[in-house]
Amino acid sequence: MGSQLMKARVVVLVRYWPSGWCWRAVLRQARRQGLRCIYWMDDDLMDRSGFEVLPRKYAAKLRRLAWDRRHAILDWCQELWVSTPSLAQRYASLNPELIPLRPQARVVEQIRSFTIGYHGTASHRQELLWLYPLIADVQARYSHTLVELYGDDKVRKLYSPLPRVQVQHPVPWERYREVTAGQHLDLLLCPLLDNTFNGARAAVKFFDAVRLGAVGLYSNRAPYANMVHHGDDGLLLGDQYDEWLDAIHRLSSQPQWREQLADSARCHASHYLHLGLSDET
Repeated sequence: MGSQLMKARVVVLVRYWPSGWCWRAVLRQARRQGLRCIYWMDDDLMDRSGFEVLPRKYAAKLRRLAWDRRHAILDWCQELWVSTPSLAQRYASLNPELIPLRPQARVVEQIRSFTIGYHGTASHRQELLWLYPLIADVQARYSHTLVELYGDDKVRKLYSPLPRVQVQHPVPWERYREVTAGQHLDLLLCPLLDNTFNGARAAVKFFDAVRLGAVGLYSNRAPYANMVHHGDDGLLLGDQYDEWLDAIHRLSSQPQWREQLADSARCHASHYLHLGLSDET
């Protein structure tokens, strides 16, 4: 950080005074070196009375990182930038510069995300562990993929380093059906590892994929191997990550093929309705 600071001409501190000693030393070094030191504020963080309407935990954070450090911040900065006319008026004595919002085009442009889901229950912990390297690779390769999983705090902690991965709390089936009503996924991952418990499962995820409008990617073993028609209403895959990566790549780049597979799965699912299959997973 010190070498990068030597090359800088301007240092902008955004909102908070850093909590780590190393960062405080960096800021003080910047001031000693005569760099242009600016504090940028987009909320009123210097008026404690305004915190009363905020949630207690968030207000405590503002007090700790901004209000309690206000003297250090104002002593350090040579210029004050604010984001609204109201802030400019409140701190007029400090001669702030009003910086109006000018977002770059890429900030407001609509980006078509590619949504991938794994909606397994707590009984699928082995599958959640198996999926981690696959999802890590997918998220590293593509910038537009969003992944939704269901899992407990251990699963959330496992996947927390990965970008654009959201881990939902497991919920009962009726609640799950409510919260996913109208939800759309592009792909539903349905790996099923080879063990005794999985060998007795039913192919319920096929119907989840249909309900979510997704193309299902299934392990090529029972029960899916006995129900899914590979390349027609879903894909049957082995246990090698390369197969799953290739399938995700091909489906993400061929929306017409995805639509055909999803439509075919929806058609085939309708033939099972008269069997009175249970909604329980």
